[in-house]
Amino acid sequence: MNTWIDIFSCSKDPLYIHIWRYNQEIIGIIPCYLKSTFAGNELRFIGTGEPVKSEVCSEFQDFLLKSEFAEKILAQFTEIVMEDNNISAITFNNVLTTSTAYKWLTKLNISGWIRVINNLGMRYVIPVKQEQTEQLLSFKSKNIKRHAKKVLTDNHWRIVTINETALLDSFYPLLIKEHNNTWRKRGKLGAFENSDFVAFHRNYSAAILVNNKLVAFKIETETEISALFYGVIDGDTLYYYQSAINHDSKLPSAGVAMHLVALDIAREHNLAFYDLMKGNNHSYKSRYTTSDINVVNATFYRKKYKYMQFLSKIKNKIFNKLKVKV
Repeated sequence: MNTWIDIFSCSKDPLYIHIWRYNQEIIGIIPCYLKSTFAGNELRFIGTGEPVKSEVCSEFQDFLLKSEFAEKILAQFTEIVMEDNNISAITFNNVLTTSTAYKWLTKLNISGWIRVINNLGMRYVIPVKQEQTEQLLSFKSKNIKRHAKKVLTDNHWRIVTINETALLDSFYPLLIKEHNNTWRKRGKLGAFENSDFVAFHRNYSAAILVNNKLVAFKIETETEISALFYGVIDGDTLYYYQSAINHDSKLPSAGVAMHLVALDIAREHNLAFYDLMKGNNHSYKSRYTTSDINVVNATFYRKKYKYMQFLSKIKNKIFNKLKVKV
């Protein structure tokens, strides 16, 4: 959280963090802030709301509440929000429909406010099996199973684990370069093209390395790098965040190899899940596992907010045209 605040927060965007205690014990945290926009203040989770080009895209955020106190805390937070005239909209991006935050927002009832829910796809989570052979059998696609078996019989590749600061210092620029090259080949810009995004993850990866929460590795042959992986351990789950895959690699199915290594690492850490994060209904992730968990953008706003948003877009278009002419 501190890393995001250091890079993306503005003085005009005040923190809106609420903490509840009972007998000196923390029983609830709602980690939000108020993002100042032309249309009004948006209540958002910390870690969201950055400019699109530098978007960290924090997924699956939620209120952190002890279940036995959740009802009272949510009732109190509802009162706080409803009495706050500085809030024009509530925007929760990339939240799960099973989350407390989503359920709270969908139950809010404020006269004159409008609710919009946009489905973004599914959350794909692979349960980590005790044995590698059992893991292969759990994959949904026969094709993935076949590629996985082929990868495991190929002995011309090796894994380089990034577990020291010096190794991370050389790995990170390589990840940036290869990730961006992959997207450029598709005619698009990769996330690491943006300096703020690069700065955030440079600091964040270094911080979680110290706490043994970073999972980073590269797969290489004698002549090339086949894949690079950057993930995070939180609780009982390894989260897959960014990667760079050489689709022209001499190692067949380098992407499959990368996910097999990640699953092996999750198993070694006695983790329960390997989270592939968000993907659409036709994502390659659906070849590994099934999903019934929806990911959405949920917004609740005053009618005036939408009108002011429209005016803001017109203002920006005019400004950009004038800037081009100058």
